[in-house]
Amino acid sequence: MKWLVALVLILSLQSTGQDLCSVREFYSIAYTIHNPSERHQQMSIWLTNHQKLCKSSDFVVIWNNLSEWAGAADGAELRHKVIQGYKTALEREKK
Repeated sequence: MKWLVALVLILSLQSTGQDLCSVREFYSIAYTIHNPSERHQQMSIWLTNHQKLCKSSDFVVIWNNLSEWAGAADGAELRHKVIQGYKTALEREKK
């Protein structure tokens, strides 16, 4: 019975501590979509959808790895979205 209670507590902690901005999800786009046009589109959509969920430190990680993760899909649009997200996150963190 104790093991059952411990399992329920562990599972509830994992679900409440879920990271809404999963940089791993962004990273996985890079290594699962091989067509550069499609990869660019999916990364752009992810950045748009997660702009208000990520911390500034998340955007720093993305910026520092974007050339490797995006490869041929890297470009001004993605870079602009990362900078925009970073600025938005900084403003939110100051409040």
